[in-house]
Amino acid sequence: MAKKIKSIIFFLGLTIIILWQMLKPGYILTLDMIFTPHFSNFLTNNNIYNTYPFYCFLALLDLILPSWILQKIILLLLFLCISYLAFKFLPVPQNYRANYWAALFYTVNPFVYERFLAGHWQLLFAYAFLPPLIFYLLEFAKFQDRRHLIIILFWIFLIGMFSLHFWVISILLILIFLIFQILHSLIANKKEAAMRLLQYCCALGLGILILSSYWLIPYLVNNQKSILNTFTPENIQLFKSSGDPRLGTTLNVLSLYGFWQENQPWANYWLWPKDNFILWSIFSLSLSFLILTGLIKGLRNKRKRGLAVFFFIFGLLAFIFSTGLGETIFKGLNKWLFANIYFWRGFRDTNKFSAFLVISYIFFIGLGLETIIKFLKERNFKLTNFVLALIFLIPLIYTYPILGGFARQLQPIWYPKSWLQINQILNQDKSDYKVLFLPWHQYFSLRFNNTLITASPAKLYFDKKVIQSQNMELDSIITPIGASEYQKVENMIINENQFAENKIIETLQLENIKYIIWARDLEGQDIFQYNFLQSNHLWNTFNSLEINLYQIQGN
Repeated sequence: MAKKIKSIIFFLGLTIIILWQMLKPGYILTLDMIFTPHFSNFLTNNNIYNTYPFYCFLALLDLILPSWILQKIILLLLFLCISYLAFKFLPVPQNYRANYWAALFYTVNPFVYERFLAGHWQLLFAYAFLPPLIFYLLEFAKFQDRRHLIIILFWIFLIGMFSLHFWVISILLILIFLIFQILHSLIANKKEAAMRLLQYCCALGLGILILSSYWLIPYLVNNQKSILNTFTPENIQLFKSSGDPRLGTTLNVLSLYGFWQENQPWANYWLWPKDNFILWSIFSLSLSFLILTGLIKGLRNKRKRGLAVFFFIFGLLAFIFSTGLGETIFKGLNKWLFANIYFWRGFRDTNKFSAFLVISYIFFIGLGLETIIKFLKERNFKLTNFVLALIFLIPLIYTYPILGGFARQLQPIWYPKSWLQINQILNQDKSDYKVLFLPWHQYFSLRFNNTLITASPAKLYFDKKVIQSQNMELDSIITPIGASEYQKVENMIINENQFAENKIIETLQLENIKYIIWARDLEGQDIFQYNFLQSNHLWNTFNSLEINLYQIQGN
């Protein structure tokens, strides 16, 4: 018990070092991570049903605690779960604190760094739950009992509540694993064991369907509105894994980079470990040496050979799928998967498979660390502890900007008082109406958020129904399917010169839009002009340096 408490304290300390100044009062906003004063707005504006249980829970807590405090709790739990669950469940040796190293690298690596900066905190929660899922899957292979099957079902449910991508990948992993176990039993002429495994497989599938029915049924009923229907080959190409000018795509993905946003303006806002290429290369080679040592050790050791082969294939497939449509020898295979397997289109951001590559690396690095330190100790090498300390420094230096609050790149902020004042004005109007929010960009630089590129927070901040841009403005990426009201407004704004001023106002009225909010963050820089805001049919009801509110007269 004392060891458990000490390990929790250790990883809590690591969590605080990572978050640092982000734990100060205020909201942390970055790209897709948008927190606002009321979590109830997430329920009314979220079309991804799998997250509902979690947001319902947050909405209840929101009645007791301010939402900015809830965000701090969420961020603390996030990194504590990533590190502690990795420490407890990743299948690595316990000798020489290899389990601590595994947890450290699982938490401090480029995949986590990029995804957190991109605001993918829900994906990272699912990432945190992968180690226990894999642990209990391996335990089930040993005992083949109901208890471990139920535990697997529990972790699948949690993963699905935070990430449908990891949910699907995890189910595919379990399915392949169980099929392999069934075939192994049949080859060994153990028909009863094979039948029992088949029954467990069916029971697990039924359990997954039942626990996921709260979002699967609404999804299937509204399947025609699925965003998958908008994913064309050209669309998917835009999300291909990113290459590095010096490394190309293959080495970039192997280095746990390759997030498609690396090629977008968003990436220019952040520090990247690869900027110091010589130092980064040294530690990359160190990691490679540890992985190669562990791989050789695992394949040579009869007792661990089975696991070594499993994690090698596991990591190889994760790497192949992670490269996606990037310029690698696997582009053709991945292109075929997108073209011929319907649900595979949902993996347009294929770099998410790199999360499973991390797990494969950790298995072999754990073996490599144990092998090297054991070798040195057997030869009474006096600097063995020093070498061990250097090995522990590798992940910290390999992804050094993650420490100290992500190198202080994310600072707590407050929404301007003017946003609150406008929300109060809107809430005083009890009629049924919609609000148009400008600037018409899904992502733009918010001045009050230190000019970081951030998803528009309007529909989650304001209590009334807000019409805001959902266009990512990436070539063929269009407004999501089924959003005709958005498309009408977007067409007028993008082609404003083709419409008479009165026609624009009339169309807004027909869409039941009564108010227009214009945040002035892009004033003088926006590619759109919004000249219709000068119309005589608009009444400027609120004016400030940050944001204006207009009411359409006669509406």
